[in-house]
Amino acid sequence: MQDFLNYARTRPPLLKHLPDERDWVHMDKSWICDLLYTLDSDGIQAMINAAMEERKIKVELSRHLNVHMKPEFAEALEQCKNFSSKYCLILTFFRF
Repeated sequence: MQDFLNYARTRPPLLKHLPDERDWVHMDKSWICDLLYTLDSDGIQAMINAAMEERKIKVELSRHLNVHMKPEFAEALEQCKNFSSKYCLILTFFRF
């Protein structure tokens, strides 16, 4: 949440839509995110994407989930139509 508010601090056009900083403690988090996303969807989406990528890397490192697969196997699995959909998600994370 603090990242979103720090982002708003660096952009004066966004700040004019938010209450005074002393009232930020009492603001609804969902409302802030919706407001900022509505006003600057590209910038907020970039923040979200970066946070998701950072989270994915942390999870991979903490769980040692990296799977090293030969490119031809990954390609064959990607083109296969008869496998569980839950493995599609895994394949997207571990392409080489």
